[in-house]
Amino acid sequence: MTLSRDAAGIRSADRTLQILDAVGASPDGLTAAELAERVELSQATVYRLLATLQAHDYLVRSAGARYILGRAVDDLGRAVRAQLIATPAVRDILARMRDAARAPAYLTVFRGDDIAVAHVADSSAHPRIGQLHVGFAEAAHVTAFGKIMLAEKDDAELRRYLDRHGAPVITGHSVTSEQRLRDQLDEVRAMQVAVEVDEYMPKLACIAAPVRSRTGRTVGAVSVSTGSDDFASRAHELERVVRRGAWHVASNLHA
Repeated sequence: MTLSRDAAGIRSADRTLQILDAVGASPDGLTAAELAERVELSQATVYRLLATLQAHDYLVRSAGARYILGRAVDDLGRAVRAQLIATPAVRDILARMRDAARAPAYLTVFRGDDIAVAHVADSSAHPRIGQLHVGFAEAAHVTAFGKIMLAEKDDAELRRYLDRHGAPVITGHSVTSEQRLRDQLDEVRAMQVAVEVDEYMPKLACIAAPVRSRTGRTVGAVSVSTGSDDFASRAHELERVVRRGAWHVASNLHA
């Protein structure tokens, strides 16, 4: 009986993956009937598997009753890219940054408007920011690595970002004025480093530097966070740490 259930589970998983592969290979998506023909299953079986995939957002039913890939698949793709960037060598670079800065170090990766925290190098002596963990990060306008991402956008792209996400108040020091944010981003572009003090959390500061691909495109950032008072006395030291760390991470990606 156990062997029979195991075999049935494996067969169901295999059929589910076949459906995902078939939809992924069809730019315009597929109807349930087309899927049944493509994977050689009954429509009843296909509908049952489609319901499960829809419930978990792996597939979406679009116009014309055609099924296309859902957000969960894109989330997995971003997770894969984050894991490919956060290699053992890169994690070692982040650990050295943490030790040099005597503060937690972060690696974030960018895709469009999305920011994913790919790795955090912290310790009991230098704990991470409570709200930051591996996964997606929000409120780009008040984080140092978010400002790195926003600084890569031109005026039209930034306008679209603000229309979509806004610039909500997070703390009493959060930048919510579009013009003030644009002025900050001009400074980031000029200095190639971003700083936020008390914008994301009270009494906390963060500094970030961009990680660039071989073609010069910004694909992410490295950053460190510390208390606001500590940052005021060590800003230049921490700037050197993130600039050097960003260079080492980029060099490792290009190797």
